[in-house]
Amino acid sequence: MIYTVKLYQMIVSKEAQRFFTYRTNIFSGILSGVITLISRYALWVALFATGNAGQSSLLETMSYFILADILFVLCSASFSSAIGGDIRSGDIAQRVIKPCSYHFLLISSSHATSFTVIITRTLPMFAIALIFIGLMPPVSAIAFVVFLISVLFGVVIYTLIDLIISYTVFWLTDYWYVSWFSRAFFLLFGGMGLPLWFYPGWLLTVCEYLPFQYTIYQPLAIYLGRIPPDRFILTIIIQLFWIAVLFACERLVWRMATHKLIVQGG
Repeated sequence: MIYTVKLYQMIVSKEAQRFFTYRTNIFSGILSGVITLISRYALWVALFATGNAGQSSLLETMSYFILADILFVLCSASFSSAIGGDIRSGDIAQRVIKPCSYHFLLISSSHATSFTVIITRTLPMFAIALIFIGLMPPVSAIAFVVFLISVLFGVVIYTLIDLIISYTVFWLTDYWYVSWFSRAFFLLFGGMGLPLWFYPGWLLTVCEYLPFQYTIYQPLAIYLGRIPPDRFILTIIIQLFWIAVLFACERLVWRMATHKLIVQGG
């Protein structure tokens, strides 16, 4: 256990140091976050001015996007590039048989990326948003606690889904578009691009039968009071259900992928 923690700290620290070596990464991250915030705020101010924003308020919508940007950092890793790069270089065979889990290396590297993005982009944007726009507080203390639990489960769901999608690179000659498909699914069905309460009824029904919304939308719906307290436990149970199903699928697809790797000779 101690070895695992030290290894995790070493990987995260090494990746973070590599990022902060270049100051342009810091300035570009802050600038990107500020521009995104300003453009999004201007867009929604104009939309609400038309009176066609539905049963929502500008503060609620902007609070959703401000918090979603933070969660998006935790749910933005794409493992397809790392796996595809290892396959193309031939390093995948050595990495898979190492004593340290290949998945542990992938997830640790993604956490390092999330850490650097939070420091350089998310926190400055969050501070500016708090000062000039404001943020809705959680509807209750219990809702906030359930929100944090739901966020944790949401990150697990995202990781499992992205791993499953990323394993397709074992069967593909090119892998650059795999991450695009993964992000597109979450943008459309998970509420990363738009709160689901703006969706038409038929599309909202489709989303309810898929796990994507349980990564970002459902936790934020709990925070903002869109989900009543009597449905908190049900939401958590559904998240646990999807974790169990996705974990079983991830193990199955991984065994198929490693079998293909062995057949091909590494």
